[in-house]
Amino acid sequence: MGLASNLKIWRGPAPPSSEGPARRRAWGWRSLGGLIAAWILLGTLWETGARLGVLNPAILPPPSQFIPYLIETSGSVGLGVNKVSYLASLVETVIRVGIGFGLGVGGGLIVGTLLSAIPLARVIGVPIAQILAPIAPIAWIPLAIVLFGTGDGAAVFVVFMGIAASMTLATVAALGSVPGEHIKSARSLGSSGWRLWLRVILPAAAPGVATAVRLSFFAAWMSVLAGEMAGINSGLGSLVILGQQEFQMKLVMAGLVTIGILGFGFDRLLLLIRRRLLWWETRGARVVAADA
Repeated sequence: MGLASNLKIWRGPAPPSSEGPARRRAWGWRSLGGLIAAWILLGTLWETGARLGVLNPAILPPPSQFIPYLIETSGSVGLGVNKVSYLASLVETVIRVGIGFGLGVGGGLIVGTLLSAIPLARVIGVPIAQILAPIAPIAWIPLAIVLFGTGDGAAVFVVFMGIAASMTLATVAALGSVPGEHIKSARSLGSSGWRLWLRVILPAAAPGVATAVRLSFFAAWMSVLAGEMAGINSGLGSLVILGQQEFQMKLVMAGLVTIGILGFGFDRLLLLIRRRLLWWETRGARVVAADA
């Protein structure tokens, strides 16, 4: 009577009220409203500062200047083989970061899982990853150019090397942080081998791995831009550098704003994917709300 009366058992998903989809939709609209309000505030301050002379429009052109410029000129800059356009640069950068990010995250997950499952491999592999992880992505650019030239291969290589080692270490850490009592309980119930990994270890480590994936995207995004600015003569990073060299500050600001918006958008996409894949996190939150 004493123990049973104190237990509150959750008997399925919450009813479709304010605790369910409606509440999540309301939160999504608030987030979107906050984003729009933030950009309106930033644009207003930017425009006001430029008109009052607080900001130099020649160096920091406001949106009312660089957006029409981008539409009228297509954002082209450079001469000959070094000529790049805004749209082509955007597509090249997105493709490069997508391929490098996928390879880096996938390789880190596979290697990290193998290192966690094989003790002898962990003794050797983890120190190697710890040596490679602190190397800044920009330090890989000379080797990338020697191996792959100044094209897409070099940019993908820089992104891969910039995140693979850190993703490996994050995977090992996430798998190693699974509570031992969970594993012991699963084994006492007859779970072992791949079933133990699939049903207990991987789901328990998934939130930590998902957080590492989001952080790895920012590293990948900065890696590809650094590579494009430092020698890979195409992409948004190269567009910004060429615009600076020709003092086309409207193009520079358009590139910087685009980089920020794309980075934010991809991060929101990763967050949405996380919520869809790790559905038990949302269910656990509803359990806590029901017990409160």
